[in-house]
Order: sequence, then structure tokens, then C-alpha cells
Amino acid sequence: MTAPSTDGSMMDIATAASAEVHEPDAATYNAFVEGLELTEIELVKVDGERVAAGVATQTRFDLTAGYLQDGTAICYRYDVIAHLTNDPGTELGHAAVTVVLTTRSTAVAEAACIERFGGTSGALIVHPYLREAIASIAQRLGFPGVLLPMIKHQPDEPAVSLKEAVEVPNADTDAQVDTT
Repeated sequence: MTAPSTDGSMMDIATAASAEVHEPDAATYNAFVEGLELTEIELVKVDGERVAAGVATQTRFDLTAGYLQDGTAICYRYDVIAHLTNDPGTELGHAAVTVVLTTRSTAVAEAACIERFGGTSGALIVHPYLREAIASIAQRLGFPGVLLPMIKHQPDEPAVSLKEAVEVPNADTDAQVDTT
């Protein structure tokens, strides 16, 4: 993720504060999400180019994400580039898309909450827009069947603690049931 610097430009959080960013506690994060309102989803950039003839047999996806906070407004930006190549690795073309998700919060939020939302819920919200746009651009360039892979989200921690988990007969060994 990237964050705004003091001059309003974007800076890379991974290099600026990788050791300082912490996971928010559940109560703080849940309060942030409860006070969050989705205000807009915009497709702001569409780009594609076919640079050589041939059949694309490989696709590599690059995804970058960042955010800009202005008071209680938070804009999350997601950029995807699909690099289309053949078996020898020759570039045949690319398709690129940028989607901006804008939210408004009831209060100024901690960076950890903003980043967690952007990396989880925000990414899941914009994924269908990114996927469709990449597929459409690639198809128009003559590269059918290019699909952005599914996001396979794994929660950071179990849905319930082991104390609250109960055993369910004939359930998978990893299944848990919330008893609250």
C-alpha cells in the first residue's frame, strides 16, 4: 500500500514504515468499518496495446494498491497490468486498468485500519471491476480468455477463539461454529 506524504503525493508505506505498521485490534477495526460509507467506485484508467503478432500462452499480473486520506475521505487506488507473452517469453501486449474506490469515514482513522480495509474488503469490492475490464481489453486486443485470478482471502485469525469453538458431528476437521 502507499500513503500520502506530507506534501500530498503518494509514498510507499512498505519502505517508509514497514516495521511501524501494526494490525489494529478487532474492536478498533470493527468500529472503523461500521463508520465507513462507500461513496464511489470509478474506472479511471483503461490502457492496452498489442506489440507483436502471436498467441499469448502466458499472462503475468501485476497489482499495486495505495490510498490517499483527506480528512474523513479515503480514496483507495488499485492498478492491474496483465503482461501477455508467448512460450519463449516474448511480450505480445498488455492490458492495464485502474479503479478508485472512495469511502467516507465518520472519523479520521488509523493507518492500520485503512490499510487492512484496503487490502481485504476494498480489494474484494473492486475485484469484479478489475477482472471485467482486463478481460474486455485483452479480448479486444485479440487475446481471448484472459481472466484476473480470484482473490482467495484467508482471514488473519480464526473466526472464533478455540474456547468458543464447538465440535460438530460429521464436519470437516477445520470447521468451526460460532456459538454466540
